[in-house]
Amino acid sequence: MHKILYCLLTAILGLAGVSSLTSCYDDKGNYNYIDLDEVVIDTTGCGIQSAYSVGRYDHLTLEPNILLNGQRVNDDESAPLDYMWTLYTAAMTTSGTLVLDTLGFAPALDADITTVAGTYRLQLTVTQRDTGVQTYLQLSCQVEESITAGWMLLYERADQPGTSDVGLVVNTLVKKNITAAQEREFWNLYSASNQEPIAGTPVRIFRMVNDMGGGTDPVTCLTTEDLVNVNNATFEKTADFADFFYAAPAVKAPIWYGTSGRSARRCFLINDNAVYTVNYMYTTGGGNYLGNALTADFGELAAWGSDVSNSCEAVVFDQTNGRFYHLVQYTSQITPFEAQSPTAGFDVNNVNATIQASDWGRSDGNAGSAYDYLLMRNGNNRYLAIANFNGNAADTNVGIGWYDITNSPGIQDATSITAAFLGEYVLYGSGNKVYNLQYNSSPIATEAWTAPSAEEEVTCVRLQKFYYSVMMLAGILPNPNTVVHIATWNESTREGKLYQYTIDPATGAISGEPRIYTVPGKVGDMNWKYVMEM
Repeated sequence: MHKILYCLLTAILGLAGVSSLTSCYDDKGNYNYIDLDEVVIDTTGCGIQSAYSVGRYDHLTLEPNILLNGQRVNDDESAPLDYMWTLYTAAMTTSGTLVLDTLGFAPALDADITTVAGTYRLQLTVTQRDTGVQTYLQLSCQVEESITAGWMLLYERADQPGTSDVGLVVNTLVKKNITAAQEREFWNLYSASNQEPIAGTPVRIFRMVNDMGGGTDPVTCLTTEDLVNVNNATFEKTADFADFFYAAPAVKAPIWYGTSGRSARRCFLINDNAVYTVNYMYTTGGGNYLGNALTADFGELAAWGSDVSNSCEAVVFDQTNGRFYHLVQYTSQITPFEAQSPTAGFDVNNVNATIQASDWGRSDGNAGSAYDYLLMRNGNNRYLAIANFNGNAADTNVGIGWYDITNSPGIQDATSITAAFLGEYVLYGSGNKVYNLQYNSSPIATEAWTAPSAEEEVTCVRLQKFYYSVMMLAGILPNPNTVVHIATWNESTREGKLYQYTIDPATGAISGEPRIYTVPGKVGDMNWKYVMEM
């Protein structure tokens, strides 16, 4: 019945002059066909492999032949083609993230492979500008990490002031078991792995020892605005500020993070004028995190802490009242030191000066201990203070030495000091010079080094040593105490430099031709990145 009614209705509509329902669509298609250009990516005779295995930061150069309608157009800028080389994730990276890196916009690839370790596709896309038609070349690319031991630098980016990044120099001075042909330099490691630099200007960089055998210890970077841990092999961020704590404080204002034991595995942080500690040797289960905020009746704390105080969980300095405080092991009370003996080199409870720069160095000859060396200031007066924070809680002779060095050249503007571990001298940088202060011989330092340019300012000086005594006693640290690292900054050219020299560990005499590196920023701190090798 329904079919009969449908046929009758159709017939009636037809008699009434109404068009069929099926013929109401007007075909407006464009049937003017054009011939497309033919683009071919030809790898014949170009030495291009189907798969590559490269070390991270290796340089890769490839150039296939680009044929447009049978003619090679690699060098023809008028060819209506656009090029793009990309590296994208074929399998998950070490951090579980997806990656898409753009490497270039030319027929030939000529680029450093900075992407973190992983399995990737390397692709050249050739796009016909007029039609948008694309042609592809795809290759497999395995990226392996090549960042092991070396000399780390934390610097303010020249191209992004107010932010920090990380460099690593690897050569025979700072890494064992390599040849000159294997020497490398890496820059902007942090931003290459995390797509942006660290907020703030440099304060500290170091790789602490917690799980020395496992090799999982991170590299810690502290700036004026942030505190982060990064994977020691990839430099991918593994911990934000909040991740350092069981319960993160409401205010993020870190000014110091360091170790607190020459042979112990401990760290402590000064944040928002409070002290937080963690003892890796004695915490079990639940991870290792900073505990509760510890405070005392102190004023403003200095951006300083002792890295070598074996008997204390932390040693800090009250800049307001000029006195040291300590947290004795296995306690939760930050207290001043015991009343000091009149025979002490100086009274750590009444210093009457503030800290300008610091380092640790030579002790009483015990290779397992070290003293703190502090450049102190009171108005226009300058002093070198030497303190032994390795004694027990009742020690009344913490202050070892106090030297008036006010008249030493350049000392008023000293930016960085480093103390010898085997000799009785301190090096300090001021202006474009480094001075050698033989403190037990004379309060007047002598000039040890001058930068090649008068416009270069010494920003950081470090001797090659490592706080954890096992590294030096077991012969793991390469060339201990015999290399000096000098970083400079030229404000007019916006360029940093790193100079590496051999140095006499007993006298501080700098010798030989330097190794010189250009740094893309102003270095604020340097340290050795350890690896377990003999």
